[in-house]
Order: sequence, then C-alpha cells, then structure tokens
Amino acid sequence: MTIDERLKQFEQLANDGMDSKNAVEALKLIGINDYTAEDLKSFRLWGDYMPMGDIDPYTEEQRNLHILWDSIDRVPLGVNCNFAVPFRQIVAKKLFKKCGDGFVANEGCRFNYGHRLEVGDNVSWNAGCYIDTKGGVKMGDFAMLTEYVKIFTHSHSEHDHMQREYNGVEIGAYAKVYTNATILPGVKLGTGAVGRYGRNRHKERGRFYACYGYPGKSSAHEKIRERKHRRNESIYDERRAFSKISPHYYRGTTR
Repeated sequence: MTIDERLKQFEQLANDGMDSKNAVEALKLIGINDYTAEDLKSFRLWGDYMPMGDIDPYTEEQRNLHILWDSIDRVPLGVNCNFAVPFRQIVAKKLFKKCGDGFVANEGCRFNYGHRLEVGDNVSWNAGCYIDTKGGVKMGDFAMLTEYVKIFTHSHSEHDHMQREYNGVEIGAYAKVYTNATILPGVKLGTGAVGRYGRNRHKERGRFYACYGYPGKSSAHEKIRERKHRRNESIYDERRAFSKISPHYYRGTTR
C-alpha cells in the first residue's frame, strides 16, 4: 500500500468518526495489529486521572485520537515525514478545538487535552515540544514553537496537589518561541514576538518584542524591528519545503 493510499484510508476513518472500531483499523494502517475495540475502550490516559479529566473529560473519540497521535511516534512509519506530518494534521483537524490549514508537527510533540487547543493557519511545532493545554492554549497564524519548548497553563497548591489553578496562554500570529524556552501560565506573546531561553512568566509581551532570561526580560532592539518589516521570510521558506511532502494534505499558504 502506498503512503497516499494509507493517508486517504486514515482520513476516511477520521471523517467517519474515530470510534474504537475505526481506531483499531487506523492502528493497523500504521503497523499496530494487536488490539481490539474492547482493548481500546479499556485504555486510560494520564489526563483521565487529572482533575481536568473530571471537569472536561475525554470523549471516546478524543481519547482514541490521542492514542493515535502518540502511537505514530512509536512505529517505523512515524520516521517517514511524508506520512507522519499529514497523519498528525488529520488527527489535529479532528481533535483540536480549532486547527487551521498548513499545520506542521514534528516528532515527539505532546499535549494533554487536544480539545482545549486552538491553532491558526500555518502553525508549526518542532521536535519535542510539550504543551499543557489544561487552561487553554491559542496560537495565531504562522506562530512557531522550536525544539523542546514547554508551555504550562496550570499550577497547583503545595498543600494539596489536586487543587489546581488554570490560566491560558496565547501565542500571537508570527510569534516564535525558541529552543528550550518555558512559557508559564497566563503569558501572552503579541504578534511577531520572540520568546527565548528561560522562564517567560510576564503576563503580556507586545508586538515584535523579544523576551528572554530568568525570568523573561524584554527587548525591542534593531533585529526585532527588522523582523517586523521582513515578515518572517524564513518561515515562508520552511512552508514551501513542507508543501512538497504531500500536496493533497498540505493546504497552507506559502506566500
């Protein structure tokens, strides 16, 4: 079976509704053949046991889509970007609260409640990102997370670990968060802003600002102003590269 044939079959299963029966067939498409629908119905994810799992629990379909998202990184077919990138895009379109066109996610990206996540057009995540979506996360068009970025939207009491406080995160259009940066609850990065290394905990950073350090400090130096005027040409170049993966599934704007 060709890559495109697998993807079209998977997309059809997703469009029909990812109940446990269809999820078993989807797992077979990526080389996992040992589970029945009853097996999948018995699966429980880490998020099922968190307080948010009681407040906003997974549906059967959402849980199955989470299983598929995590499973693709655990099989040889997941190494093939021609399959894995559009596979994740199909999952995201069904699982996320909102997913625009041209979404690209590399291997090893994790999130806990996909139905509390909103991404615009041409958003990209590089390898190893962790996105805690309990409090809600929104990402604008062309926003980018580079390798091993961590986003948190909740904190908990030191005297009672099950007592949580939730505060969403917003990443503006054209904003970019650099490698190993940590975004803490309540942070808002404005249009074109840059989040660098360190703990970015300031509640709001304006348009085309850089934030870096421990805790994050602001900078609006010449390179950031240049970023504003050049409109992220490097991101457009990356989108053109990904558009070659599978034209049928890549629908993002390249210019």
